[in-house]
Amino acid sequence: MRKGKRRIMVSDLTRRQFLWHTSLVALARHAAAERKTVRVAGIVLKWIRGNKEMNYRRIEPLIREAAAGGAKIIVTTECFLDGYAIADKLIPLETYRALGEPIPAGPYFQRLVRLADKFDIHLVAGMLESDHDLRYNTTVMLGPDGRLVGKYRKQFLEHEAVRNTAGTVSSVHPTPFGNVGVMICADRRDELIVRRFFEKGADFLICPSGGMFGPKTNDPIVQARSRENKSYIVFVHPTEFLVTGPDGAILARTILGDRLLISPEEADDEQDQKRVFYFDLPLARERATSSH
Repeated sequence: MRKGKRRIMVSDLTRRQFLWHTSLVALARHAAAERKTVRVAGIVLKWIRGNKEMNYRRIEPLIREAAAGGAKIIVTTECFLDGYAIADKLIPLETYRALGEPIPAGPYFQRLVRLADKFDIHLVAGMLESDHDLRYNTTVMLGPDGRLVGKYRKQFLEHEAVRNTAGTVSSVHPTPFGNVGVMICADRRDELIVRRFFEKGADFLICPSGGMFGPKTNDPIVQARSRENKSYIVFVHPTEFLVTGPDGAILARTILGDRLLISPEEADDEQDQKRVFYFDLPLARERATSSH
């Protein structure tokens, strides 16, 4: 009789554990289904021109901080890795070209891969890409398993054209949070370049940048592109973090100092203003539901 009771008790306990586990799984699925936003982090960080190692070492703790803050998409500035070396034409051509690295074989690219994998994030990072004899101003998107989701090569080059080659595709990258278009800096000034992202199904745009910033020269341009395409744009620059909404409204804006560039000696002093900014971006499916 005692043995029978013990079997009933064990069986009952096992059943309760099973039901408890099933409830947890159901709750997790429900939470995932109810998630209405994705947290995007922009890393506002000054450039150190031509010093990949210093730029990498300075951004790694900020990526760690952004991941700890719940960001699932983390964005650097344009060419954060080489410090936008293309701006200084006094850098010898061969020195400049040596700052590029192949994708995916490049050593710093591989270090970024490991960060994305370690922190389970989508990492959007700007760098100078080498592709045989050509150099591109490129932004890569890495997935949370470290794989290369896609890359984008800047199309609107202007002064960069003397050393870089223009991209030709407004590429869109699929993620669990929607289709992400990535443009770079001056691309935002070309309505056709921006429109092509949405023709290819982009749900929102990310714009790593490094040129104009602020309410006089930059923000009205980004607002116009948002309004024309009825979409969010996240703009990340060495001095500014900006988010514009589908109606062109400014949803978030912080300007951090007025310098894009610092010297190696100024790293970590008062000139080296840096910070992680967050924005909880509504998911595409939520926006579609709320519009009906």
